[in-house]
Amino acid sequence: MKRLTLALMGVLALTACDRSKKQLEQTLVQVQQISAEKDSLLKDVMATQQLFSEINSEMARVRNPNASKPMAAGAGELPNPSPADQRAAILDKIKTLTGRLNEAESRLAASRDRVRKLSADNAALTAQLAQYDSTIAAYRTIIDNQKAEIASLTDQVAALSGQVKTLSGEKAQLTEEKTQLTSNVSSLTTERNTVHYVIGTKDELRRKGIIVKKGGVIGVAATDIPATNLDPAMFTTIDKTKVADIAFPKANKSYKILSRQDVAALEPAPNKNGEIRGGLHIKNAEQFWAAGKFLIIVEQ
Repeated sequence: MKRLTLALMGVLALTACDRSKKQLEQTLVQVQQISAEKDSLLKDVMATQQLFSEINSEMARVRNPNASKPMAAGAGELPNPSPADQRAAILDKIKTLTGRLNEAESRLAASRDRVRKLSADNAALTAQLAQYDSTIAAYRTIIDNQKAEIASLTDQVAALSGQVKTLSGEKAQLTEEKTQLTSNVSSLTTERNTVHYVIGTKDELRRKGIIVKKGGVIGVAATDIPATNLDPAMFTTIDKTKVADIAFPKANKSYKILSRQDVAALEPAPNKNGEIRGGLHIKNAEQFWAAGKFLIIVEQ
């Protein structure tokens, strides 16, 4: 009888041990499932935070394009995207981010329900559930903050769009003004550097009205001088910064300068009678042309 009793007690002990082992294994599986849920949510939060960092970096580049060096283009990408392309890319990422957060919220609620069901019949999981509730609350706080950041980023992108539009208009106006200013400067430079010369005999120049007689008595001892109003069409027009040499029509003739140019700027200088042969070589254009734009050379 004693042997039978001892055998029954052994069987009961083995059965209890087997049940305890199964319950322990079940608890371990449940704990692993809870841990997997937490790890999965943590990865989602970290991936979302990384996307936030990328968006903030791109926002900084859109606000100040000169603050960072141009990034090398990846395969199939264009280098140095325009601000409009950058804003479009940011908005796409914000949409992706919003979708991730909405999905994370849904997963968070579903995950908590699964954990509650796992722990409903097992007092050993109560502490795990409390810890998971704390983690869920922390994740929800992060998600709420990220939603607020999304709203702020969306507002900033809209504000940047307005600023870029304004800056584009200002840039276009400045470009037009610069073009006009460049044109004006070019015109002024051309006008400043444009000079005229004519070579001929006294009779030729008188007939053209380029020189006139002045002084004397009844034309006797009158002096030839440049006319008051000179027509550039009667002259050869040149750029004084580009033309330093003027050849005379006749190599065997002497010529004199009748106008007011500074002959000291010539090389060689005229002889003592003011005559020159062969042609003019101007060594200092500014000095030579300072007194007037019309050069009158008379054949002797």
